[in-house]
Amino acid sequence: MIPLGPRDGLAAVVGAAAAHGTNVAVARLGRARRVPVMAAALVAAALVCPAARRRRRPGAALARELAATVGYGALAAAAARRGGPVGSRVLAAGWASHALFDALHAHDDDSLIPDWYPALCAGYDLVVAADLARGPVGS
Repeated sequence: MIPLGPRDGLAAVVGAAAAHGTNVAVARLGRARRVPVMAAALVAAALVCPAARRRRRPGAALARELAATVGYGALAAAAARRGGPVGSRVLAAGWASHALFDALHAHDDDSLIPDWYPALCAGYDLVVAADLARGPVGS
Protein backbone atom coordinates (compact mmCIF):
# COMPACT_ATOMS: atom_id res chain seq x y z
CA MET A 1 0.00 0.00 0.00
CA ILE A 2 1.22 3.47 -0.86
CA PRO A 3 1.12 5.82 2.14
CA LEU A 4 -0.87 8.97 1.45
CA GLY A 5 -0.29 12.26 3.19
CA PRO A 6 -2.83 14.99 3.93
CA ARG A 7 -1.77 17.05 0.90
CA ASP A 8 -1.92 14.22 -1.61
CA GLY A 9 -5.54 14.76 -2.66
CA LEU A 10 -4.96 18.44 -3.37
CA ALA A 11 -1.70 17.65 -5.15
CA ALA A 12 -3.46 15.10 -7.40
CA VAL A 13 -6.18 17.63 -8.28
CA VAL A 14 -3.60 20.29 -9.09
CA GLY A 15 -1.71 17.80 -11.25
CA ALA A 16 -4.90 16.80 -13.07
CA ALA A 17 -5.79 20.45 -13.72
CA ALA A 18 -2.30 21.12 -15.06
CA ALA A 19 -2.60 18.09 -17.35
CA HIS A 20 -5.91 19.33 -18.69
CA GLY A 21 -4.23 22.63 -19.53
CA THR A 22 -1.41 20.77 -21.24
CA ASN A 23 -3.85 18.64 -23.24
CA VAL A 24 -5.72 21.75 -24.44
CA ALA A 25 -2.49 23.53 -25.39
CA VAL A 26 -1.06 20.52 -27.21
CA ALA A 27 -4.34 19.95 -29.10
CA ARG A 28 -3.93 23.44 -30.55
CA LEU A 29 -0.64 22.35 -32.13
CA GLY A 30 -2.50 19.90 -34.36
CA ARG A 31 -2.77 16.15 -34.66
CA ALA A 32 0.61 15.60 -36.26
CA ARG A 33 2.48 17.22 -33.38
CA ARG A 34 0.54 15.70 -30.50
CA VAL A 35 2.42 12.42 -30.06
CA PRO A 36 5.94 13.82 -30.61
CA VAL A 37 5.35 16.70 -28.18
CA MET A 38 3.89 14.45 -25.48
CA ALA A 39 6.67 11.91 -26.09
CA ALA A 40 9.26 14.61 -25.38
CA ALA A 41 7.26 15.65 -22.32
CA LEU A 42 7.34 12.06 -21.00
CA VAL A 43 11.12 12.02 -21.24
CA ALA A 44 11.24 15.37 -19.41
CA ALA A 45 8.96 13.96 -16.69
CA ALA A 46 11.24 10.93 -16.32
CA LEU A 47 14.26 13.21 -15.91
CA VAL A 48 12.76 15.00 -12.88
CA CYS A 49 13.79 12.37 -10.32
CA PRO A 50 17.44 11.95 -11.35
CA ALA A 51 17.78 15.71 -11.81
CA ALA A 52 16.35 16.38 -8.33
CA ARG A 53 19.29 14.94 -6.45
CA ARG A 54 21.53 16.75 -4.01
CA ARG A 55 24.78 15.00 -4.91
CA ARG A 56 23.84 12.42 -7.56
CA ARG A 57 25.76 9.81 -5.62
CA PRO A 58 25.59 6.26 -6.94
CA GLY A 59 22.95 4.05 -5.42
CA ALA A 60 19.93 1.89 -6.13
CA ALA A 61 17.45 4.79 -6.31
CA LEU A 62 19.52 6.74 -8.84
CA ALA A 63 20.11 3.57 -10.87
CA ARG A 64 16.33 2.92 -11.02
CA GLU A 65 15.69 6.53 -12.03
CA LEU A 66 18.26 6.43 -14.81
CA ALA A 67 17.02 3.04 -16.05
CA ALA A 68 13.46 4.36 -16.06
CA THR A 69 14.56 7.44 -17.99
CA VAL A 70 16.21 5.28 -20.65
CA GLY A 71 13.11 3.06 -20.83
CA TYR A 72 10.75 6.01 -21.12
CA GLY A 73 13.02 7.51 -23.76
CA ALA A 74 12.86 4.32 -25.83
CA LEU A 75 9.08 4.08 -25.43
CA ALA A 76 8.65 7.76 -26.33
CA ALA A 77 10.83 7.40 -29.42
CA ALA A 78 8.89 4.34 -30.58
CA ALA A 79 5.55 6.08 -30.03
CA ALA A 80 6.71 9.21 -31.85
CA ARG A 81 7.98 7.17 -34.80
CA ARG A 82 4.71 5.25 -35.02
CA GLY A 83 2.42 8.25 -34.52
CA GLY A 84 -1.32 8.10 -35.07
CA PRO A 85 -3.69 6.11 -32.87
CA VAL A 86 -1.18 3.33 -32.14
CA GLY A 87 1.59 5.74 -31.15
CA SER A 88 -0.87 7.68 -29.03
CA ARG A 89 -1.95 4.56 -27.15
CA VAL A 90 1.62 3.35 -26.63
CA LEU A 91 2.45 6.76 -25.23
CA ALA A 92 -0.67 6.63 -23.02
CA ALA A 93 0.65 3.40 -21.49
CA GLY A 94 3.97 5.10 -20.86
CA TRP A 95 2.36 8.05 -19.07
CA ALA A 96 0.17 5.74 -16.96
CA SER A 97 3.17 3.62 -15.98
CA HIS A 98 5.09 6.77 -15.03
CA ALA A 99 2.42 7.55 -12.43
CA LEU A 100 2.94 4.09 -11.00
CA PHE A 101 6.73 4.45 -11.07
CA ASP A 102 6.58 7.69 -9.08
CA ALA A 103 4.14 6.19 -6.58
CA LEU A 104 6.22 3.06 -5.96
CA HIS A 105 9.73 4.51 -6.25
CA ALA A 106 11.23 5.08 -2.83
CA HIS A 107 13.05 8.39 -2.72
CA ASP A 108 16.18 8.28 -0.60
CA ASP A 109 17.76 11.04 1.48
CA ASP A 110 19.65 12.32 -1.59
CA SER A 111 16.37 13.17 -3.35
CA LEU A 112 14.93 16.68 -3.31
CA ILE A 113 11.48 15.38 -4.35
CA PRO A 114 8.86 16.55 -1.80
CA ASP A 115 6.48 13.98 -0.30
CA TRP A 116 3.46 15.37 -2.17
CA TYR A 117 5.12 15.18 -5.62
CA PRO A 118 4.13 11.57 -6.49
CA ALA A 119 0.44 12.48 -6.02
CA LEU A 120 0.81 15.61 -8.17
CA CYS A 121 2.61 13.56 -10.79
CA ALA A 122 -0.05 10.83 -10.70
CA GLY A 123 -2.83 13.35 -11.24
CA TYR A 124 -0.95 14.83 -14.18
CA ASP A 125 0.22 11.56 -15.71
CA LEU A 126 -3.15 9.81 -15.56
CA VAL A 127 -5.09 12.69 -17.13
CA VAL A 128 -2.50 12.94 -19.93
CA ALA A 129 -2.66 9.15 -20.37
CA ALA A 130 -6.46 9.17 -20.58
CA ASP A 131 -6.38 11.89 -23.25
CA LEU A 132 -3.75 10.03 -25.28
CA ALA A 133 -5.60 6.72 -24.94
CA ARG A 134 -8.52 8.22 -26.83
CA GLY A 135 -6.18 8.69 -29.78
CA PRO A 136 -5.87 11.69 -32.06
CA VAL A 137 -9.00 13.70 -32.63
CA GLY A 138 -10.79 12.33 -35.66
CA SER A 139 -9.08 8.92 -35.49
